[in-house]
Amino acid sequence: MLGALKAAPLLNGFRGALKADVSAAAELIAQLSQLAAQFKGEIAGIELNPVLVHPAGEGTTIVDALVVRKD
Repeated sequence: MLGALKAAPLLNGFRGALKADVSAAAELIAQLSQLAAQFKGEIAGIELNPVLVHPAGEGTTIVDALVVRKD
C-alpha cells in the first residue's frame, strides 16, 4: 500500500537520502486501524499530522495527533 503512494520514492531513499523505516510506518498504520476498529462507536475521526518516518530501523514519530469523539 505504501509503495503505491506518490511519495513512495521518498521512502526508498530518494536522491541519496537514507531509506525510510517502511516497516515501522506500516506497523503504525496497522495499529491505527486496530484502534479505529476497536473504538468505531466512539471515535468520529483521527488526524496525525505530521508523522515522521525515520531512517530504516529508527521507527516513526507522531508530532501531533487529534482524536475526535462522537457526540
